Amino acid sequence: MKVVGSPRTMWVIVFNVALSALVAASVLAASRPDESGPDIPLSIAVVGDDYSAGVQNRSVWPTLMAQRTGWSVANFAQPNAGYVADGQGGHAFTYQVDRAKGANTRVILIVGGLNDTGLSSPDPVGIGAIDAINKITLGGRRALVVGPTWFERPIPESVVDVAEAVRQVAEDAGVPYLDALEPPLLTRAQMQPDLSGPTDAGQSVLADRITEWVRSEVAR
Repeated sequence: MKVVGSPRTMWVIVFNVALSALVAASVLAASRPDESGPDIPLSIAVVGDDYSAGVQNRSVWPTLMAQRTGWSVANFAQPNAGYVADGQGGHAFTYQVDRAKGANTRVILIVGGLNDTGLSSPDPVGIGAIDAINKITLGGRRALVVGPTWFERPIPESVVDVAEAVRQVAEDAGVPYLDALEPPLLTRAQMQPDLSGPTDAGQSVLADRITEWVRSEVAR
């Protein structure tokens, strides 16, 4: 059978089918009992990119989060990774989620997306977000998502496009989403001189801001 249609049309069809599956999976996961209790420390697995893996940092925000809260935080972030970007080694967010599921944590937290800004269209980012979130919810874990952050104005359109694609998927699936652009989580002064990632001071800010948001979400 010959399929007629533009590549973008086919992306839209695939996106809508995958999104329907994700919503159904999220409803199923939400119906499962939460085996954790109020006296059990929160356990989190972090899926992310350079900002979470660290760039010339003495400590990264997931480690600081664990130190400051007493939570169990396992960091699976990889440099150069994204929802589509594979980190030059097949370590895209979906791969990281597969590893994170093995940690048997209560929450899997996806953070970032800047490495996907080089794509000609944000459509594949949405597909990647659906896949990553779907793997979390089907595995019976709770998904939380933090979008890509920036450090100055104006925010590049490519960054906004990635953030919007991820936000839309998360909201449609009923998954909490933290907008890291409005307001931005970092400033230029909290970035490395080459802007490759946060300084140690920036990592500390990320730890506090993300911890505050996670705490508010798990308390709901």
